[in-house]
Amino acid sequence: MITASLSTHTLHEGDRGRDVPFGGNSMQHGTAVFEGIRCYAGVDGPHVFRLDDHLRRLLRSAELIGIPEPPSLDALRGHVLAAVPPDSPDCYLRPVLYAPDPVLGVNLGALRFRLGIEVWPAGPVTDQAGVALTVSPWRRPPPECFPAGAKATGAYVMSAVARTAAARAGFDDAVQLDLRTGRVVEATVSNIFLVTNGRLVTPWLRDGPLAGITRATVLTLAADLGIEAREQAVDVRELHQADEIFLTGTAMELAPVRSIENRPLDPARPVFRHLLARFRAAVTGTGPAPAGWRTPAHSEQTAAESP
Repeated sequence: MITASLSTHTLHEGDRGRDVPFGGNSMQHGTAVFEGIRCYAGVDGPHVFRLDDHLRRLLRSAELIGIPEPPSLDALRGHVLAAVPPDSPDCYLRPVLYAPDPVLGVNLGALRFRLGIEVWPAGPVTDQAGVALTVSPWRRPPPECFPAGAKATGAYVMSAVARTAAARAGFDDAVQLDLRTGRVVEATVSNIFLVTNGRLVTPWLRDGPLAGITRATVLTLAADLGIEAREQAVDVRELHQADEIFLTGTAMELAPVRSIENRPLDPARPVFRHLLARFRAAVTGTGPAPAGWRTPAHSEQTAAESP
């Protein structure tokens, strides 16, 4: 059975004073799975956004790569909520299932796994200057090569190589294409949306993007707002025809793209701004949100909100 340990630190403190398992299997081989989860200090108290959806995806990641005996959903929920700092609830939480022991080999069924949770302070994302995007020469393997639904640490090397190359070329991020089809998959660590003539499009999951929680949130909010939205195959040429492009992810929330391959995009971003305002209202409690999207961070809130 997987045991839990809580490790909290801020971006400024980094790893000082922490026991990092340098020789651990996950450190050496990338055999860990993780989630990124946001807690917001809403108008009605701190709430964790789409907690159970994140935890189900974490358990699915563990299943996909073969981690034995992961914790139950209830156990994970309890550990994550316990990690929310009472005096700093605006935060980003990262639960990680990792193998700490210095064991050589990659048979995950033979390894002991632990749950660790790191916590960073995180306020509203205010930098809306926009991302300068390029198309990466580094392509994504098709889903038959690796389970695209798994948020596994080792898989992010592909993202790191593409992002580093983009930065060296003077861009902020890169779009990665499918190796076989050449279709758009996602940006290096985020999902991608295109807006053309007021219609919203994002690559369908069969082409290999991660089933992002923020991606799913945007699709739901778009439907609520009457914005036509589709999941479909996205040809790379559509990037150059789009009026707006934006990226989505838990840490970045919704991030506008200001240019694609140095081609400027509409700075007004009407669809993006509409969706961002609706998203911010949902996560902070200033607007409606579907049942189950906002989980009270502290037990006294849960008791107060119970009927």
